[in-house]
Amino acid sequence: WVFAIKVGTLKQKARLVAGGHMTEDPNTSTYASVVSHESVRIGLLIAALNGLDILSADIQNAYLTSPCQEKVYAILGPEFGAAREGKRSVIVRALYGLKSAGASFRKHLASCLAHLGYESSKGDPNVWLKAATKPTQEEYYEYLLVHTNDILAIVVNPQEVLARLNK
Repeated sequence: WVFAIKVGTLKQKARLVAGGHMTEDPNTSTYASVVSHESVRIGLLIAALNGLDILSADIQNAYLTSPCQEKVYAILGPEFGAAREGKRSVIVRALYGLKSAGASFRKHLASCLAHLGYESSKGDPNVWLKAATKPTQEEYYEYLLVHTNDILAIVVNPQEVLARLNK
């Protein structure tokens, strides 16, 4: 367990973290790319030129939403109750600390965005776009820029887009 206190709010936070240093290196890529600075600048320019709104969001507990790529188990401690203590438990979600957690989340988020009709840009795979129509019937592209578990939505109604993604 890793315990922290959030700066500003003084909210206490506890996070279960895997001992990734104790696992073997996975056979798959563990790399999780992020949107480039240039793509963010271009996105902000597109928003300004086309009258689009911008909203950023943080995906809470991001890694816990994605399936684990590695085969990992934990030996349960006393905090899981006397009946379960000492038993092995298979980890099915990517925990912070696993070597492949970042790549697992990126793959899961890419699947969700594709399901919502977005496609990854060929120039920057962390820029996701989708053809859309403004209320004025003008055609444009919605853009979602992904930086690990942070998303920058550049669209007419970013709250609606992020609410769809949240579901």
